[in-house]
Amino acid sequence: MVLSEDLIGKGFSLQDADENDLEKYIDIKRTCHKKYIDNYYGGWIEDIQVIINTDSFHRMLKYSCFKKIQLYNATVGFFAFNELPDKISEISLLLTEPVRQKGIEAFYLRHITTLSKQVNKPIFLYVYKSDPVQELYKQFGFKIYDQSRAHYLLSFNQDNTNDINQSYDSRSYINRILIKG
Repeated sequence: MVLSEDLIGKGFSLQDADENDLEKYIDIKRTCHKKYIDNYYGGWIEDIQVIINTDSFHRMLKYSCFKKIQLYNATVGFFAFNELPDKISEISLLLTEPVRQKGIEAFYLRHITTLSKQVNKPIFLYVYKSDPVQELYKQFGFKIYDQSRAHYLLSFNQDNTNDINQSYDSRSYINRILIKG
């Protein structure tokens, strides 16, 4: 995955995330999601969130793609996805405020939607209901197919019909919870 000349010219670069990035990942996750955790789950409790996000970080290290986004060698975000045999999932994009809407979001979404079309696999993700980034996902062809109390569940299908094959066990949020744990 290679950044566009425009993004490189703005000072951005990508590197594989590694074990040494855990603390920075948690800091950026806190910056990006604390307001949603506070709103939907009664508050960011530091000890609990460190445990949850440490576990999440270590899982992402095994994903198909887990990159740190740097601006002039300072880490300003992370993105990840996991390509599985039947789908692309575990989509994650975290950016600090100063680098939002500078082109990284569009680069990332162009990359994963192009990959989806090339490998003929749908993409599944979730986004907090109050997160404005959902509008960008919709602009790239993602559609809401279900919801939980806090999230919209979105999908992108290579043929843009958004007919989700039942074999993905994701038609119903309840089924996802019960089947996939």
